[in-house]
Amino acid sequence: MKRLVVSLFLICLMALTACSQTKFQDVFDRYFVDKTMRIDYFHIGDAQEEMVTLDQVYEQGIWAGSLHNLIDPFDNGRYYAKIYDLLSGELIFSKGFDSYFGEYKTTSKALGGVKRTYHETVLIPYPKNKIKLTLEVRNRENKLQPFFSQEIDPASVDVKKDPLIQDVKVYEMRKNGRPHNKVDVAIIAEGYTQQEEEKLQQDFERLTEVFFSYEPYKSYADRFNVYGVFKPSEESGCDEPRMGVFKNTTIGATFNSLGSERYLLTEKTTGHCGMRRLTFPTMPCISW
Repeated sequence: MKRLVVSLFLICLMALTACSQTKFQDVFDRYFVDKTMRIDYFHIGDAQEEMVTLDQVYEQGIWAGSLHNLIDPFDNGRYYAKIYDLLSGELIFSKGFDSYFGEYKTTSKALGGVKRTYHETVLIPYPKNKIKLTLEVRNRENKLQPFFSQEIDPASVDVKKDPLIQDVKVYEMRKNGRPHNKVDVAIIAEGYTQQEEEKLQQDFERLTEVFFSYEPYKSYADRFNVYGVFKPSEESGCDEPRMGVFKNTTIGATFNSLGSERYLLTEKTTGHCGMRRLTFPTMPCISW
């Protein structure tokens, strides 16, 4: 009898899960198509004030994210991107995040009133109808407050649909399924020349093995897709300003980021480094 009760419970649980997934799939199909909308914008300001101006909107490859979990439940991140269906006003997508600008706000320059501009990107499922993008930032009480809003028409002729660039290689290091129910990880090569491609492939494999040697990634290795992305740089290495070393590289990575000697970052998005139209076979080009 006990075995029968347990079996019935599992059957009911599976049925509820299937119904829930079908419901969420219906929500996705109602508002989105299986493509990616990339929204580029400029984030401007200092520690006291900030503003955003829209740059460009792009149509890219298939949506590399969940078809079910469209609303971020975690309440993490200094910023939130929220997408509303313009006609109904319903919240149809949200994501918490932080950014280079968010970190810049904590520096002495920003606290001293020096304004900077950073190029940022939001990736969302491609909407079927007009939407309203709202960006929110946390105030001193840690509450989210909207500070930018923009209507976007996915059918507008202003949406860019540039052809893919050809001089980018994508290596499938680990492939366990479609990105809708896997975690996609992109390892983007920086400072490798065309002549160093063989070394790069070895580095891709070594980094992937190291990644999956640690928990929880080791136990959940089958939940991940891992890609290596290679666009050759003109020179090998990266910038080290304190050493007087400057290299012509694809990503433009540099030490001494935000004034820290050991900090290696880039202030360029793919839009500025020639990789804007890189699109994976199963995922869009960058995350945020």
